[in-house]
This record gives sequence, structure tokens and C-alpha cells, in this order.
Amino acid sequence: MTERVQIAGIDVYVTRFTDEESAAGQLIGQKSAVNRILTEIAGADCKLCHHDDGSPYIEGFKREISISHCKGMAAVGVGGDSRIGIDIETPRATLRRVTRKFLSEEESRRFTTDDDLLTAWTMKEALYKAVGIAGIDFANGVTLPALGSDTTTIAGTTYRVESVTTGNARLTAASPNP
Repeated sequence: MTERVQIAGIDVYVTRFTDEESAAGQLIGQKSAVNRILTEIAGADCKLCHHDDGSPYIEGFKREISISHCKGMAAVGVGGDSRIGIDIETPRATLRRVTRKFLSEEESRRFTTDDDLLTAWTMKEALYKAVGIAGIDFANGVTLPALGSDTTTIAGTTYRVESVTTGNARLTAASPNP
């Protein structure tokens, strides 16, 4: 079953792997789960393609998409005509070990608990996908919203970023703020 969530102005479709997908392994499971969602969104004949930068699109589909997956789950975000980003992730101990790679000094003072780090990670990933600037510094170039805000400006564009919890995963979406 696919759940539809609207965050940051994006329709995000989330599904858990079926028993068969789980048994097939993570890579096969995520491909199958993503294809199930894409079929629901754009029909059985839809064709998933990728731009030169690796970002996904559906051939002939007039809206921007973003894809993410984590252990046992997959998500597809559908936006308008501007580039978007989504990320879904389950809690991982490794986030604490790599904070310096994805958080600025200021952000590392704000995001300290394991739950905070999971939110910060998914925000960074979603923003990175939405911004689409190759080689941008993940820790300092992709900036998280200030405390109490759901917007941040990167390379002159303001992005809306929102996160929700779905099952045991954190789901975050980022889109240009009109």
C-alpha cells in the first residue's frame, strides 16, 4: 500500500517493501518498490530516465520528481516544474560518526541528538537534490533553516524544507519557495 503525504508543497508517495521485495534484497526491493509507485503516479507504461546529472524524470511526464529509499521503504516526490528533492532514512548510528562531513560548525551545535541528526541528514540530502549544483560543499554550502524557520537560501534561491516521521523513518522534502 502506498501512502501519500504532502510536505513542502510536494506530493510524496511512500511505500514499504512487500515481503517478496524484502526477500529479494535491498537493491532489488528498492527498484521494485519505486517502480510500483511510478506506475501508480504515471501509469504502467511510464519510463524512468535520468538527466546527465543523475536526477530522475519520467519520460513525457510534465512534473519534476525525486526518488529516495532506505531500508525496507521507498519514496517518490512529485512537484511542479521546478527541481525538487526528497529523502527518506531510518535511524543509523553512523550519522553521529560523520557529522563533520555534513554539518557546519553552527549546525553541529544545534543538531545534537540522534533524532536531530537524522532530521539534519535528510534535510541536507533533500536540499542537495533540489539545489542540483554539482560539487557543492555538503557541510557548508547546503545550509539548514535557522531555528524556527522552514526556509533557507542557497545560491540565491530560497527553499522550503519540511520533515515528517512515517513509520520508523524520517521523510524530508525541499522545494523552491515561490
